[in-house]
Formats: sequence, C-alpha cells, structure tokens
Amino acid sequence: MAIEMPVRSDSSTFRVACAVSIGFSAIRQELATMSQVEIIDLSSRSEGIGSDHECQGLVVYASQFSSSIADWIKKNPLEWIHLVTAGSDPLDAVKIPDSLYLSSSGHLWTDTVAEHALAMLLTFSRGMNVSIRTVQTSQWSREEIIPRLHRIKDLNVLVVGYGRIGSKIGISVKNLGAQVTGVASTERNVDGISVYKMADLDVLIPHADVIVLSVPLNPQTHHLISKAQFDLMKKSAILINVSRGGVLDEEALYRVLVNGKLSGAGLDVFENEPLSLQHPLRSLSNVLLTPHVAGFGEKDIQEAVAKNVRDNLLDILAGRSPRNQINMGPKTR
Repeated sequence: MAIEMPVRSDSSTFRVACAVSIGFSAIRQELATMSQVEIIDLSSRSEGIGSDHECQGLVVYASQFSSSIADWIKKNPLEWIHLVTAGSDPLDAVKIPDSLYLSSSGHLWTDTVAEHALAMLLTFSRGMNVSIRTVQTSQWSREEIIPRLHRIKDLNVLVVGYGRIGSKIGISVKNLGAQVTGVASTERNVDGISVYKMADLDVLIPHADVIVLSVPLNPQTHHLISKAQFDLMKKSAILINVSRGGVLDEEALYRVLVNGKLSGAGLDVFENEPLSLQHPLRSLSNVLLTPHVAGFGEKDIQEAVAKNVRDNLLDILAGRSPRNQINMGPKTR
C-alpha cells in the first residue's frame, strides 16, 4: 500500500537517484511505497548516470562518490542530497548551492564506529595483536607480551573531534576508567569531560597515551596529524583513526612506526581506498588495518537507513526542512 504523499506545489514525479554500494534494495523497497516518487540506480554497476531523466534527489554513500557523480550533480536540478554515511567531505568537490537541502543518516552509525575504536584500543592495550601473532608461530612469548599490557583506567585518552561519534568514544573509555580529554571546534564540557579548542591540540598531544581521531575531513583538518604532531607524541602512544584517511599523513605515520617513535596504530580509513596491496603500512606488525568497516555491525542497519531516507524525503515533499539536515539550506518553503 502506497504512503499518502504530502501535497507538493505540482504533481510532477520526484525522481531520486541512488548511488549506494550496500542497501539499495532496502531503499528502493521503502521509497517504492511512495506515490509520485521514482528511483534511479546511479551505482557504478548501472546505466543511471547516462539517463536522460532529470532527478530532484540524490542518496549517496561516501564511498560511491566520484568525478562522474560530481558532474552528474551539476547537470541535475537537485533539491535534496542525502548522505547515507557520516561525513560530508565527498561533497567538497561540488559547490552545494544554498537552494539545496543536505541531510544525513550519519547518526545511525555512531555506536558501531565507537565500538570499533574501542575494539582497536583493547586489542593494543591487552596485547592481542602480539599474542595472536606469537602463538601462531608456536612461541610462548610471555616475556614479550606482558610488558605491553595495560589497563584502560591507567590511560590518558585524547579524542580529536568531539561530535556525535567522538563523544560516544569518550564516554565509553571514561566508563572503563580512562582519563579522557576532547578537542573540537568549540570549547565545552560534556559528561564531565573537558573539551578544548582545536588550537590547543599540540599542547595536549604530549600527555596522551592514546589518540583517537574522529574529526570531519575538511581543508582545515587535512593532514591535521603529521610530522609536527608525531614529534610531540610519546613513543609508547597508540593512534587510532576512525574518521577519514585524509586527516592523517600516512607517510609520516609510516616513518614514526618504522623508527619506533610510536607504539602502534589502528586504522579503519585511508587516504586512498581500497588500500593498495603494496602500501607500506601493510608490512608493519604494529598496525591494525580494517577495510573501512567501523560503521557496520548494527542489526537491520540497511532497513534503518532506508526508513531514515524515506523520512527525510517525506519532509522535503511536505515543504519542510529534512529532519536530519546538516547544512543551512533554503528557507522553509
């Protein structure tokens, strides 16, 4: 049964293009219940980019964004773009006009990304990476492993980027007893955790045992962590990145890891994805690499995303700002 649609100023079809690698079927099924809405497959496997049909909406995964998608955006009379994943940095390649609404399902991925960061931290603090490797080689290397073991309660954790995901990471490690400090664009106190301005980052780095990156990628945060910041870190420090690969200078990271100036790094994101098989970081034993999967694992996430896309589209068709709007957008019609 089709959902009763809000009344638009005209009765024309509202076409929504979808450039998603996972969950297209769920989105199509959800939007198919809406009369006057037509769905176009804009994924790399389809012929949608060459379609003559003009679209008013775009639903896109960050990983699916490309130069062809950017060109397509410029050629279509879009009213609305919905980002399925967290972060709007892929759209930096396109100037989004104020007349267009931008919304996001980023909030649906918060808990899983935070848990992934915590899993990486626990892997290092409990020496799981070393234990697994040594046991597989038939060694019983307690002497090598025991000095690496730490309790979370004894660690100073610095969370760089204290938005929805960063604050979830912060409170999670605080609940395990860690001393937590945050860095963000604005200074504040959240759940008893002091959050400092980004300008204070270099002052805070030398005190951190663990640095977790959950900051959005933009021109100001590109290579936010580079040689100058690595030079300030403890040799025993652990770096975890669950934000965007571009906030981290990977070449500088490789050098400090090889030279023993950093204990380890856990990376779920990279400047260029997929990560090349020849990438030097793949050769290091003190690095945990995961293929940009930190956001996955939530039960029924595809259905939840599809419903969130539908709800934001219903707002657009009713002449309202979308409920998960992330830009200024036009004035409410």
